[in-house]
Amino acid sequence: MGLEIRSLERRILLAAALILAGIAVAALAGAARFRMLPGAACGAAIACGNFFLVRKILEKAFLREGEVNKRFVVQYVLKFLGLIGVVYLVVRSGWFDVLGFLLGLSSLFLGVLLEALWKSFQPAE
Repeated sequence: MGLEIRSLERRILLAAALILAGIAVAALAGAARFRMLPGAACGAAIACGNFFLVRKILEKAFLREGEVNKRFVVQYVLKFLGLIGVVYLVVRSGWFDVLGFLLGLSSLFLGVLLEALWKSFQPAE
């Protein structure tokens, strides 16, 4: 399972790079604005950091066989509330282009989609 999670993390990073490159190419072509890039980078960093924290919390939660760590619920809720708070502050602050930020946040979804596509083309074990 560890290898699959690491593979998923790599796909999320790949998706973030593809999104940033896509915005840069679109900006060079005049179809987008370069000011979207910092927002996309911030969104991608938040998406990657969120997935990293979820992985760490789940690893700790299921460390012992058959028993779920009780602190798991508290940690997961705090992480979720922190994510909501950070997203709210980033959007509310106006420092970043909101569309770029949302595109960066979507790197998590795109990474999971890329991993599923990659796995679908692998031979069955």
